[in-house]
Amino acid sequence: MKQTIVFFLVCAITAVYAVVPTDRIADVRQRLVSSGGQMSDSDRAVVNDFWRIALDAMLLAEESEQIVAIRRQIQQEKGSEPLSLYAAGYVQIGRQHLQQAFETVGQWEASDRKTLMRRNLMILTAQLHSPLLAEFGLERLDDPDDVVRYWAVKCVAGSGVAVQLIDPSIGDEVLMERILEALRERVSDESDTQILRTIVTFASMVNHETARDILMAVAQRRIDAYKGWNVNDEQFDAVLLRSMGQLILDQRESAARAAMARHFAELLSLVFQRYMVEPSPLTDDQRNALANVIAEVDSQVLTRVMEQQTPFIRILQRGGSGLDREFEAYFGSDMGPGYLATRLKFNYGQTEAGRPRHAPPQLPPPPVR
Repeated sequence: MKQTIVFFLVCAITAVYAVVPTDRIADVRQRLVSSGGQMSDSDRAVVNDFWRIALDAMLLAEESEQIVAIRRQIQQEKGSEPLSLYAAGYVQIGRQHLQQAFETVGQWEASDRKTLMRRNLMILTAQLHSPLLAEFGLERLDDPDDVVRYWAVKCVAGSGVAVQLIDPSIGDEVLMERILEALRERVSDESDTQILRTIVTFASMVNHETARDILMAVAQRRIDAYKGWNVNDEQFDAVLLRSMGQLILDQRESAARAAMARHFAELLSLVFQRYMVEPSPLTDDQRNALANVIAEVDSQVLTRVMEQQTPFIRILQRGGSGLDREFEAYFGSDMGPGYLATRLKFNYGQTEAGRPRHAPPQLPPPPVR
């Protein structure tokens, strides 16, 4: 009999918390979004009740399907107008409830359920796309859980947040600088290219010196990875090189532009060298990925820098014959600077004699397996 009662109690809890009632908050959302009005005290009470009930339900849920369903309900009730007065009020009210939820889950004993809940709370926070919630992400940028860390970066550097931060009418310069400094520190240790992709995209959207430093720091990490034959996800380099290339094209001639151009050229030269090395230790998929990076960066950056079509795509299409000669012509050699360095007015550093170095870093031979 006791087991039967427990069974029905569990079923009752499951039935109650499977779906959170949304009629009242939906009425508030639809009315305020259509009118553009601010929340009244009674509206705030409705939104506050929804957040409290929804997060309580989420924390009580046992099955991942229930947790995700409730999480999506909470996201949906923000509405589809992210900059509306209603959306801002919704997030402001939710912030205190999210804080309590994170604190509650943080006190749980280590378990799969705790891991699942931490991840879903971080996903929820990130997918609300609001700088008002950036603190939750900043606190978790170095989280040991890759999933939590990924969504923490999304929380502070997702495109929806970036658009709001750079908007002169609503942007927050102090918060922007805090985020950039935190991301600059993060890239020194981060190896996950999916996380780095979000950081690079954010940095490319922001006209700030620290953002440019971040791009060059990520490029240096990739340069080191190529030199050590420790590269994965080559397609990430297309994202990084496009972002750097666009900044180079947008900037006026300066020391900062020359530094960016040098990192751009060094990384791209190593992509070429890895593709050209013979005998190649790479799989066909790896070489195809490198060829795609070259073609993408060539069409979107190099041809614009040179203001004319380069020969690289044509050479790749016919199997790569002659690529080494054109590589030296564009990237330089011990005989003199290449077209890129001449056009963008940079060099690859100094020789021991104090003269400009015209040849890019040489890719070491692949390690013997």
